[in-house]
Amino acid sequence: MKFGWITVVMAAVAATPALADELVIRPALGYAAALEALKASYETATGDTIKIAGANDAADLVIVAKQQVEAQVKDGKMEAASATDIAEMRIGFAVKAGAPKPDISTPEKLKEVLLKAKSVGVSAFVSGQFVSGELFPKLGIADQMKTKTVVVKAGPVGEAVAKGEAEVGFQQMSELLPIKGIAVVGPIPDSVQRVTVLTAGIAPGAKARAAAARFVAYVKSPAAAAAHKSMDLAPVK
Repeated sequence: MKFGWITVVMAAVAATPALADELVIRPALGYAAALEALKASYETATGDTIKIAGANDAADLVIVAKQQVEAQVKDGKMEAASATDIAEMRIGFAVKAGAPKPDISTPEKLKEVLLKAKSVGVSAFVSGQFVSGELFPKLGIADQMKTKTVVVKAGPVGEAVAKGEAEVGFQQMSELLPIKGIAVVGPIPDSVQRVTVLTAGIAPGAKARAAAARFVAYVKSPAAAAAHKSMDLAPVK
C-alpha cells in the first residue's frame, strides 16, 4: 500500500519533546548551506536540534558525494544499509562581483570564455577533478588550461574568485551561491555537465539514530524543497 508524502513524513518526523534529540550531522561542503537553510524548519517540525560536526567530531549522520560512500563504509564512518540519496547538485561557473557575466550557454561559448580568462579556479576535490580531468579535455583545451588553472586546496573556489586569486571559477552551484563577492553565472551546459548525487548515511554507533532517520525522511519530502532549490539542489531522479 502506498502512502502520500504527507502521511510518510508526518510519521517519520513526528517527535514529542521526550523523544526529541540532538542530531549531529557532518555535511558535505556542497550541502552545508542547504542544511543551514532548512535547520530551523526541521527543528520546529520535529523538536530535534541539529549540531554541525567538525571534521574530527563524532557524528550521527554523514552526508557525502555518492562516489565517496564506499570509502565511508570501508572506513567505518557510514552504515551501508542506511545510505540514502537525498539530492543532486550541478557544477556552476562564477566571476568576481561587478565583472561582466559571460555567455556560457553552449560548450563552444564556454570554451571561448575559458581561453580568454587569465586564470581559472577549480577545487582540489570532486568538481575540480572533473573539470581538469574531463571537462577541459572534452572541450579540447586541456593543454591551454595547464598554465592558468588555480587549484584551490582549502576553502571555497568562490572565495578565491572574490579575492582575485582566480579570474573565474568552477564549483558545485550549492557551494558557489552562498559566497559573497562573486556573481554566479549559472550551471555549465548540460551536455558537458557532471551531476553529483548527495547521499546521507547513519554513522556506526550513532546516538541519535531515530533523529537521523527523521532527518532523512524530512529532506526527501516537499518540506525541504525550498531550501534545496535556493542552493540549486534538485530531487534525486
